[in-house]
Amino acid sequence: MHADVEEPGRTIVPTLRYRDVAAAIEWLCEAFGFQRHLVVPGEDGAVRYAELTFGDGMIMLGPVEESTFGGLMTQPADAGGAETQICYLFVADAAAHCARAKAAGAEIVLDIEEEDGGARGYSCRDPEGHIWNFGTYDPWKRRLLRAESARQRQLHPRPGLRQAAVAMALLIAMAALALTAWGLGAAHWTSFEPEAAAATDTGVDTPTRAVAEQLARAREGREAAERASRDAREQLAKERSAREAAERAAKDAREQLGKGGVESTAGELREQLANEKSALAAARRIAEETREQLALAERANEAMQEQLAAERAVREEAERVIQQAREQLAKEQGAKEEAERSKQARDKAAKERASKEAEAEEARERQRNAKRPPPRPQAAAPSPGITPFTIWPR
Repeated sequence: MHADVEEPGRTIVPTLRYRDVAAAIEWLCEAFGFQRHLVVPGEDGAVRYAELTFGDGMIMLGPVEESTFGGLMTQPADAGGAETQICYLFVADAAAHCARAKAAGAEIVLDIEEEDGGARGYSCRDPEGHIWNFGTYDPWKRRLLRAESARQRQLHPRPGLRQAAVAMALLIAMAALALTAWGLGAAHWTSFEPEAAAATDTGVDTPTRAVAEQLARAREGREAAERASRDAREQLAKERSAREAAERAAKDAREQLGKGGVESTAGELREQLANEKSALAAARRIAEETREQLALAERANEAMQEQLAAERAVREEAERVIQQAREQLAKEQGAKEEAERSKQARDKAAKERASKEAEAEEARERQRNAKRPPPRPQAAAPSPGITPFTIWPR
């Protein structure tokens, strides 16, 4: 690399488009705390490109315009408010940051709440509809957390409990993704229903009843997944409580053992050990129940995915039928217009032929009149008593 070029800090830099880049820069700096790194104006004074920093991260901004790159993107306002990618930014105090965004007029779509592991976060929209996620979870610290977890497992082995907790977190993430997919499908159906109604008005037989049944089954699958997710979270809470009780009992037992029996009797030590074993047994039972809940939730999620696939198939079939009906109507309309034009052309041709025949007949009549000899004058009747012999010389 050239000596004057610096090595990159973060290799992933999100890129967003705004219809008013200058206004977006002002709002992002005020609401979220971004800092201007580079702003490039165009010849007309409008901002053509900008770079904003947030901690050691960066985003790039550009205008919404027709270009090769712009043809690959769409704005949330043009897609029913949906996003295909969402920026996540780490903040130390999510509650304070959420209050700042609210004060600047951000639309909060997921309010501040505590997540698993003690992290907190929220989601909001900016004035042009882009969704932003802010939270106290820092994925860069995962290596430290893994090392600490390994050390804790060595000090306090708990077979099966950590694995159940990790599986629980994965399940909750899967359920959230499935519910999000269902929400997007439902939003698409909301925009699709007017077209189906319009097709029904025109006499097209569309499978709307089957679509409604598929949607009902998809909602049932979503509700089952939500119930399974709630049950799994409750089981996880129970497992945490049992684990904490077991850890406290183990800690007390170790403290008693460390004192060498000076302040406790052998019976008390045996009681502490018995309590710890009881707590461990309870934790194992809860872990087993949690695994059963995970299996139920996974089956519910698979059922919901099948319902979503069936819904998409029915929707595509309905769209195909509607498209065929529209094409058929267009053909019939075109044929009707063509027949009307043909009839008008025939009527016009018939009138022209009749007019020409009348003119030709008049011309022939004039020719016949012209060829006829003029009428001869009639001779006067002879007077009485006079014969031709008397008037003609002999």
